[in-house]
Amino acid sequence: MSDDYFKLPRLFTSHALSNKGDIPLDPAQAHYLGNVLRRKAGAQIRLFNGRDGEWLGTLSNLQKKSGDVTLEKQLHEQPTQIRKLHLLFSPIKKNRMDWLIEKAVELGATDFHPIITQNTEVRKINEDRLKAQIFEAAEQCERFEIPTLHSLEKLDKTIKNWDTSTTILSCIERANAPEIQDIQNAQKSDIAFLIGPEGGFTKEEKTQLEKQTTPVTLGQTILRCETAVVKALILLNP
Repeated sequence: MSDDYFKLPRLFTSHALSNKGDIPLDPAQAHYLGNVLRRKAGAQIRLFNGRDGEWLGTLSNLQKKSGDVTLEKQLHEQPTQIRKLHLLFSPIKKNRMDWLIEKAVELGATDFHPIITQNTEVRKINEDRLKAQIFEAAEQCERFEIPTLHSLEKLDKTIKNWDTSTTILSCIERANAPEIQDIQNAQKSDIAFLIGPEGGFTKEEKTQLEKQTTPVTLGQTILRCETAVVKALILLNP
């Protein structure tokens, strides 16, 4: 791919991408391209949908709240996904959660599982807002697949219904457990890791997790939730 293409705006679309197809822009995308980036009809952009690779297209009929993209050619085929990397996390306050989502997308998380524990402070999430953040982060960091946001659930339910073929590594503070990067085969197969709430797991939750998951540690220091997510992802997905 030419270096010039990397300078072009890159947007996510839910539409199928194929040669010479016309893809409609949603109102927010039309506003962004026309009013923020000052692009005009005839300008080139890149599109991806998480399924059909990345495509070069040309803007047409660009208005304040609408527009089209005529696809010209495929710039990159859709990569084959090697494995899943699940993040189970307890929601935190808005600004810190925004940062957590962005960095987790950049570092390779494929599935987001928000969970409620006994010490979880934020017990409601705006799924549409979080999905929009995931799309935007994938656009910016050049990912070709879109991570999946799963519904908010209580910890007990998530553990009960979990597919046991995928190991859950529970990052438990002050645990006498192996370090996360030392778990055998963690970097070769689908894996999940659980980060607790700001107040930590309760004694009862720790007992449950020790029985039903694989406890690990992220080191001697107690990390903030979003910092723990970044450290775990770096160690599991180098």
